[in-house]
Amino acid sequence: MPTSEVELHLATYRARPDVNAIVHLHPQTVLLLDALGEEIRLVTTDHGFYLRRVTRVPFRLPGTTELAELAADATRDGTNCLVLSRHGCSVLADSVELAHKRAANLEEAARLTYQALAAGRLAELPKLPAEFLARIEGGATSV
Repeated sequence: MPTSEVELHLATYRARPDVNAIVHLHPQTVLLLDALGEEIRLVTTDHGFYLRRVTRVPFRLPGTTELAELAADATRDGTNCLVLSRHGCSVLADSVELAHKRAANLEEAARLTYQALAAGRLAELPKLPAEFLARIEGGATSV
């Protein structure tokens, strides 16, 4: 039987014909930061390469058409990583392997963000270097 989130997956596949895999998880650090209203920082070059950007989808009841449509719309610009507020995340890719790497990097970035927050040093956490971001936005295929 399909899960209650089958509509979420189908709407995203319709919005993004380039996507062959969607991994939907409920990673705890990602959800804690969302509940605290904190943005997940991309700390390492791997985070930048695999995630590029993380987009937050406002809370809607799980399993609803409204959540499915909001999430699908958020991916139309090429976003591959969504935080579904108070619910979980969806990561998109052209393969299950890449989707898994994105999911792992999302939770790792969230853990590092939380550790900086807990240490009282979140404001000191620098953004990734501009030259690296320009390189990956330009289509770099490896880190």
